[in-house]
Amino acid sequence: MVQLFVKSLDNKTRLFDFPAATPVSELRKQLAESERVPFEDLRIFSSVSDLADEANVGEVDSPFLFASLRLKGGAKKKRKKSFTKPKKIKHKKKKVPLAVLKYYKVSDDGKVTRLRRSCPNPTCGPGVFMAAHRGRQYCGKCGLTYVSEGK
Repeated sequence: MVQLFVKSLDNKTRLFDFPAATPVSELRKQLAESERVPFEDLRIFSSVSDLADEANVGEVDSPFLFASLRLKGGAKKKRKKSFTKPKKIKHKKKKVPLAVLKYYKVSDDGKVTRLRRSCPNPTCGPGVFMAAHRGRQYCGKCGLTYVSEGK
């Protein structure tokens, strides 16, 4: 019979008696039941190294053992990325007060005229104006484009 002193998770020393041919997994099983922790998470180690489950209790170099839980993690630390180019600045939409006045002109007699061309496509209708770019007119809704000859 081999007497083993195991310092458990709650920092109390427990005494276990086993025959010398008993595997360490049996000690882990009994300790897991008494500590009420999962068998897979419990580690038992001596002052030198972690004990393998296949080893026998008689082969343990010291009668004083320690119990702990498995630690999560242990992965490699991520390296900090170094970027060669600076980040692209995103476009910010400009808030223009009374922007609707660009699309209509009111004459002195009260007649309203449209300043921009409206899209002729039947899906858009007369309420959708075409954007006036340099050398072309473009409908943002359907994608219709008119290119002018004199760029």
